[in-house]
Amino acid sequence: MTEKGKVILAYIFGWIGGLIVLFGVKDNEKDTNIHAAQSIVLSAGYFIISILYSYLPIRIPFFSTALWIIYIGGIIMGIIKANKEEDPELPVIGGIAKSIFNKKIEG
Repeated sequence: MTEKGKVILAYIFGWIGGLIVLFGVKDNEKDTNIHAAQSIVLSAGYFIISILYSYLPIRIPFFSTALWIIYIGGIIMGIIKANKEEDPELPVIGGIAKSIFNKKIEG
């Protein structure tokens, strides 16, 4: 499978796809590992924020919709960056992913 294919699968299947690409597939390029780590952080962050928001007693109008749009936008940006072979780091998410998965990305 090509590196672009691995990245697309990581983003489409969220944190599960990211974990499989990052830890289950050998001989990935550094950019592929960065994209996989970003996929994990992006989807896990969306999931955690959605769960926490559901327990709040106050509802903010359109918060869930805005969160979903940001999540889908991040997926689309990641896939586009992979297809254009640009710098793989997404704003905010890239820094968080690098700090969490630094050893796996570099190694």
